[in-house]
Amino acid sequence: MAVQYLRNEVVQRLRDESNRGRSLLMFGAGTGLTAKCADLGGADLVAVYSTAKCRMMGLPTLLAWMPYDDCNDRVREMALEILPVVKEAPCIAGIGAHNPAIKLENIIDEMLMLGFSGITNEPFAGLYGVQFARQLEDAGIGFSREVELIKTAHQMDVFTVAWAFNETEAGIMAEAGADVIGAIVGVTSGGLTGAKEVLTLESATSEVQKMCAAARSVNPEVLVLTHGGPFADVDTAQYSIVNSDADGYASGSSGERTPTENAVIAITREYKNISKTAP
Repeated sequence: MAVQYLRNEVVQRLRDESNRGRSLLMFGAGTGLTAKCADLGGADLVAVYSTAKCRMMGLPTLLAWMPYDDCNDRVREMALEILPVVKEAPCIAGIGAHNPAIKLENIIDEMLMLGFSGITNEPFAGLYGVQFARQLEDAGIGFSREVELIKTAHQMDVFTVAWAFNETEAGIMAEAGADVIGAIVGVTSGGLTGAKEVLTLESATSEVQKMCAAARSVNPEVLVLTHGGPFADVDTAQYSIVNSDADGYASGSSGERTPTENAVIAITREYKNISKTAP
């Protein structure tokens, strides 16, 4: 079963790794197998959220932002599959905070009872575009609910990773007490169901740097991970880290969906090319 860490223990683990000159990695896992392998590979955090389940079902990640499933129910189900097989890395639960019927303290406690060591916000509002995001906010179910989730968890002394789409959001999440800012620049490109149009690598990294500066103007100690858009493999992830003040990378599709697609397609072709006669 996954080890459950206190907030200060998770933060110290990350800082120790960063102080050794190593980049941090948060691995977004949609299945027990990929979570287990990421843990064995040395991931610093394993994040469990509903979008990961969609992508590993062969569906577009964006489907998780549509009103077909309860994202928190998804995470409850995923916890039963993933937490028993992760032995070392702290596991982080993705919570959809937008439902006004949810009492944030209660769902945070529930995720801790399941064995998670921290929480992150499911960043729904940021992907809907400015106009719809404003309508969500006016209805009381927008980005401010995600901020309230992070603030509440921080007050409860629970480790938090806060997703932000721009420098304004990054500053707000740092003010809310986030331990880590996930600087997200959109849905990850590549593979069978990845985004087709993304920022250039240079532009996306520039946006990450703005988020780093905004977050650290509030809290100089906050850690920042890059994610999404053109950051779709090791080389582009490294570019985003080397050319910004980020501390590491949060993999999603780039860590499990795309590698799985490539590996399964390749091995299937190899098996299909087996000759029925001896060479």
